[in-house]
Amino acid sequence: MIIEPVGSAGLGTALPSRTAQLVEARAQLRDAAPAGSWDAVLDEVKRLQVQQSMTPLTAMQTVYAKLAAGWQPRT
Repeated sequence: MIIEPVGSAGLGTALPSRTAQLVEARAQLRDAAPAGSWDAVLDEVKRLQVQQSMTPLTAMQTVYAKLAAGWQPRT
């Protein structure tokens, strides 16, 4: 008999799907980041999460869009 942990009730496949989205967004962000600016890019992601109350995924997507539009992070 398999007993599921109490905290996993109702999560099903949503958690692995969300994790996969985060991994993909982070990889795209890493590829788009100018050389030597990864820490500054992560700082911008964190700033958006705190100041704009964004989820990690939304913040990464926002920074990716900024990079695609020509934004250069301060290093």
